[in-house]
Amino acid sequence: MKHILTIASLCSLPLTAQVLTPPSATNAVTGNSASSSNNSSSNNTTINRHQSSSPSVHGEEIPLIDPTQKTITFQGRSYSLMDNNLGGQFEAYLASTDFESQAAIEYRERIEKILEYLSPINPDGQSLKEAYTLLEAASEYPGDGGICDSLANSIYSARLAILGVGNKKEAIEKLQTESRRIIHNVNILEKKGDLGDVSIKKSGKTTTTTKSQESVEMSMMKKRLVEIEAIKKKYEASGVISLTQSKVQYQAMMLQLFVQRRFEHVVMAARFYNLLYKDGDQKMKLQKGSDTEKFFSESMGVNPTVAGLDAAANEGIRKSKTLIDAFQNNLESNRIHAASERLVEAFAIGEFMPVVQTVPIGQKERIQQYVQDGHDLIEALSAKELEIATQLNESLKKQAKDYNGSKANSYIAAHKRASDGYVRDAKFALFEKDTQRAKIAIENAVKHWPSNPTIKDFNDKLDARLMQSETAADMSSETVKEFDRLLADKNYRAMVEEPRKSKFVVMLGQQNDEARLNQLEEIGDSIMEIESALAKSNSLIQAGQPYAAWEAIFDTQNKYYDDPKIANAKAQLIGQVGNFTNALSKAQKLETSSGTPQTGSALSWYIKARSIYPQSRFAKEGIERIVNKQFEASQ
Repeated sequence: MKHILTIASLCSLPLTAQVLTPPSATNAVTGNSASSSNNSSSNNTTINRHQSSSPSVHGEEIPLIDPTQKTITFQGRSYSLMDNNLGGQFEAYLASTDFESQAAIEYRERIEKILEYLSPINPDGQSLKEAYTLLEAASEYPGDGGICDSLANSIYSARLAILGVGNKKEAIEKLQTESRRIIHNVNILEKKGDLGDVSIKKSGKTTTTTKSQESVEMSMMKKRLVEIEAIKKKYEASGVISLTQSKVQYQAMMLQLFVQRRFEHVVMAARFYNLLYKDGDQKMKLQKGSDTEKFFSESMGVNPTVAGLDAAANEGIRKSKTLIDAFQNNLESNRIHAASERLVEAFAIGEFMPVVQTVPIGQKERIQQYVQDGHDLIEALSAKELEIATQLNESLKKQAKDYNGSKANSYIAAHKRASDGYVRDAKFALFEKDTQRAKIAIENAVKHWPSNPTIKDFNDKLDARLMQSETAADMSSETVKEFDRLLADKNYRAMVEEPRKSKFVVMLGQQNDEARLNQLEEIGDSIMEIESALAKSNSLIQAGQPYAAWEAIFDTQNKYYDDPKIANAKAQLIGQVGNFTNALSKAQKLETSSGTPQTGSALSWYIKARSIYPQSRFAKEGIERIVNKQFEASQ
């Protein structure tokens, strides 16, 4: 994702730094001088990268800072800083107003005053005492992280070591005076002949020379001379080692400050060094061939010295000021992208420099918004939240006229197009009833753009169809149950009433239930026949012909005797046509008697019925039937 936008460099800013770890001997002598420089500073962005296998004090790799994902040349060498992330601490710096407090202002003033006291070009001369006193006062500021206190401790330890060497020199001079006095006394005794008599004896060819025993005084003087010489050598050796060790420890502390980018403290330490060690020896006690030694020798072209470290620290201070100046210029011209890069570079190199710490909060807020939006854009693109990424990309364009959002635009458009294409493929697959292909297409669409509204629309429509199918299945099942229940109850009229009849036709048709559809059709035809008979009967009743109305529904009612509507209509007519129906009933009973048919009596009742209702179809048919039977019998 780093290649999508150059803004990624603002959100993931690397830092390479290796911490110099002095040996335990250093800590034992200096107390918390060098070690507290590292541990007490909670704001330190220095990290351990990998330890050198070298056992020397200064065998670690010297850290230089590259604040961008490009490279930056410092002291003649280029370094890539891709190992650590400055993002969190840089964002904290952008949101902080601690550097504008009164305590911070007083602290910076004290640091400037210390540098002034230690300056070689100070008109009043360098003042070790005043600088040291002010150093202790500066250590009270919490933002210092105990660095000034560590430097003061190192100076105090170095001073003690130097005083110790001076005391040993006085002791050696006293021993030398005593030695000269003893030698003088021995010479006097020799001249007096008090060193002992010498006798010579000859025996044949053998000559024996003997010396009388020395005096006790002479023996003690010689013994004392030997002791004096041994003490002198011991003092001389211990004095040289102590002074060398003191320099090694002090230089370790200076390198530690340089690693932590406390460049002002490095300059102070170098000037204190020149006042402490007045022997002119500024050579750094570094391991031959180590990265530290190579850094100074290769970048400066000279052997590493305290002055070289001082120069490197001053270069860091100068570089920080240059970057802040570039930041201010870019900010004024609304080139926020370039301004952000310059401020990050300045922070990475000179985090603790006054010029960096005193950037106004209003300016930092503009950078903070830009950096945050840039970080959010990278996160949105990584998560393929393309709508949010589009909004952030447009916001960055408005904030900075030098921001180039073409790569982000291209990335967003490509993924949107791909996602929409896969959704379209899923629709075609469903149209062709290829559910497996549709599933794969939607999965690919989600991979390109998880929050694609087209995917949501597709899923909503699919859910609606599934729900509709599920509802239809439930309705079909309920419809069949209802049909069978009404059929069992012989509630035929309810089966053909709307909208139930249409529902039966649709649902049974979807299930291809031909048997039930045929039953429904037959029931429908029967009801139509019943309704037709009832309609005819009603019209006859309205015409004042109840007998004709009764005959109109008689056959239909006998056919559909279980239809309540026609049965009720027939029952209502009984009161009006009772004599007529009674005559017909007796005639039919006599005609169809199981015994001997009484055709004459039956004929009489049919004639009576016709007399009641001359147009009676049933009476006419009965008369004709009996007459025909009698005619056939006479043939």
